[in-house]
Amino acid sequence: MNAKLLVPSLLAVSLLTACGNTPPSPEEQAMANQMKQAFLAKIQGMSLPVAAQQQQQAAPQPEIVISATELTAQKQKIDETGGAAIFYRKKDGIMIDGEMFHDFEGQVANFGGNRFTGEFTYAVENFDGSFTLKYHKAKSTEAPIKIATVWKRGDRYEVKTVTGKTATGSSVIPTSDGFIIGRPGSAFRYFIDNDNVKNITLLDNYHIAKHQKGDAASTGFILLEKDPRDKGDSVGGLLDSFKEIGNTFGLNKFDDYVLVSLDGKTIVPMDVGLGGKDVAEYSNCERQNAVMNKCENVNFKESLYTKLGLPNYSHYFWSINWVQTQSGPLAIYRTSTKIKIVDINNNQVHTAFSRTLGVNEFDIIENADGTTGIEARLGFSKEKINDIESFIKNNTSDIEPIQTLQNS
Repeated sequence: MNAKLLVPSLLAVSLLTACGNTPPSPEEQAMANQMKQAFLAKIQGMSLPVAAQQQQQAAPQPEIVISATELTAQKQKIDETGGAAIFYRKKDGIMIDGEMFHDFEGQVANFGGNRFTGEFTYAVENFDGSFTLKYHKAKSTEAPIKIATVWKRGDRYEVKTVTGKTATGSSVIPTSDGFIIGRPGSAFRYFIDNDNVKNITLLDNYHIAKHQKGDAASTGFILLEKDPRDKGDSVGGLLDSFKEIGNTFGLNKFDDYVLVSLDGKTIVPMDVGLGGKDVAEYSNCERQNAVMNKCENVNFKESLYTKLGLPNYSHYFWSINWVQTQSGPLAIYRTSTKIKIVDINNNQVHTAFSRTLGVNEFDIIENADGTTGIEARLGFSKEKINDIESFIKNNTSDIEPIQTLQNS
């Protein structure tokens, strides 16, 4: 567009200023000056703004970085109001004191919350596939604050805090006071207060489990998952098969999932196996009749929910939970036939529910008075313990010590 305007203007000026040897008349000179001014105006009025606009578009937007002191001050401002709350995890977000919590910027994908203080950190899924980590406190009059951005690159995560700290890992777990980044053999805990980072030592042959139902910050424990065997290890695979059969008949116990204290001093194996995480996804299907399809391909993918949107209760996420109580941290897990409560401080495991034909599921209930209950579905019936702390204090039967790690 600029070229079309410049060419005739240049021709006009050259013709008026250099037509033979005859000097221009005053009228011709005045016209030439006017055309020069018009030509310069076109350059200044059209060409330069376009170039400036292109330069402005190419310039990257500056990223706002705040100091650790500013971040701590923002958190303290939030903490001045609000208080204890009951958190409940939902498929499409989190419920706080019976009401769904929403964030204007996107859907809440995960969180870690402290029921006794009301503090929680949550992840918001953005339209571009990244996640924003935010901190808030239940019933606080202040707005949530951003603490970091997370990008997923293949099977890796990149994290950058608002203070400029960067880190990478294979998992990112929100906690009530920050977040944890997991790597093979190690992990790092980030605290919002003072912008601190602390190393967490993991067990050999274990990594941080992708899905965490308990809050690591308030309970002091994080869930680890045993590293998978090499696909070519046929002997190990055969041993795992025998182990699963033996566990079904009560002949041995799993230690595929382990709760470990953040200081590394306490290890609590959960009698829950690795199997059951995956759900089948069928493709290239043809309808055979009203109730049956014939499918050419099937892929198995880890999922917390089935294709129908129901919980995949075979997944460890629905079988293991741990909470902070008024008498210390308690862990709850489900085997094929029992639901057990682990009194970590007293090194005891109590059987809460038992059914030979199998236990379907259980749910933890956090009560407003600070107590914790548990409800289990046993076949077609439901049974409930209103206060598990009171239960383990008064229980005198089906008590065993916390199991130990087995040699793989």
